[in-house]
Amino acid sequence: MTNYLTKYARFTTIEEMDAAVELHLSLHMDELTKSDRQVLDVIRRFSMEHGAAQLNHGTIQAAIGKANVTVRRAIRKFVNLHIIEKVHYIIPETGGLGANIYVILPFNDKWKMNNQESKEEELQ
Repeated sequence: MTNYLTKYARFTTIEEMDAAVELHLSLHMDELTKSDRQVLDVIRRFSMEHGAAQLNHGTIQAAIGKANVTVRRAIRKFVNLHIIEKVHYIIPETGGLGANIYVILPFNDKWKMNNQESKEEELQ
């Protein structure tokens, strides 16, 4: 049986996903705190089976032993840095909101170049 999370997967192997995470971490080394890296590691570990993770903030919070605001701040940072995609999940049976789905994105070094060019244009 195929899990519904597999339709969100961006990688065919765990090794590809791990390599992308390492590249993201190396690119954003100065921007990510230890807590940020812990949050990303939890998302990565929960993504190993299906290529995406459906997690609520409380699960991540318990895994890293940090405050909920720390988890939310890290996720917001990852989305802004194009490290993950956050998908709001609607429960089919009730139509209510479920836990978000987090998808680790492939590393795209063109994003870095485009982002640097736009920053340079803003400075001029």
